[in-house]
Amino acid sequence: MDKIMLTLDEQVDEATKRMIQHLIEKKMKYDHYKNTHFFILSFFILYCLTLLFICYTLVIVPNGYSIMNSITALLGTNHLILLFLMAVLLFGALKFYFEKKEKAETEFHDLRCEIIEKSQDIWNEEHWPSRHRVFDEMKKKYDINLYYESK
Repeated sequence: MDKIMLTLDEQVDEATKRMIQHLIEKKMKYDHYKNTHFFILSFFILYCLTLLFICYTLVIVPNGYSIMNSITALLGTNHLILLFLMAVLLFGALKFYFEKKEKAETEFHDLRCEIIEKSQDIWNEEHWPSRHRVFDEMKKKYDINLYYESK
């Protein structure tokens, strides 16, 4: 269990601790996919700009007078075709991680909204005053807002 679970011992029951731990794991999974997607997107943009520059200097400038000569020169060089295939694979990885990020975000927000909706049942009358301390810790340590359902 994480550090936050140590401070929850007297405030909530075991089921609530598990729900909060599961929420933290979903948040970490979402953050991982979000960061990975951003890294691949940045790399993809830089890669495409570099590829465009290479194609411009090696194909367009020498064969600028004819489109057919430019296309023939582009398809005639194996290393440029390989670079284009790498761009397609990078785009596939970008799409894959985007879908993973969206799925993880949906799972995280669904679980977060469920905890918010059930907060009346989770924190009974004797633990209700300590609820705000748990919510504040979640906001400070993990950037998880349990006060409102909106993102």
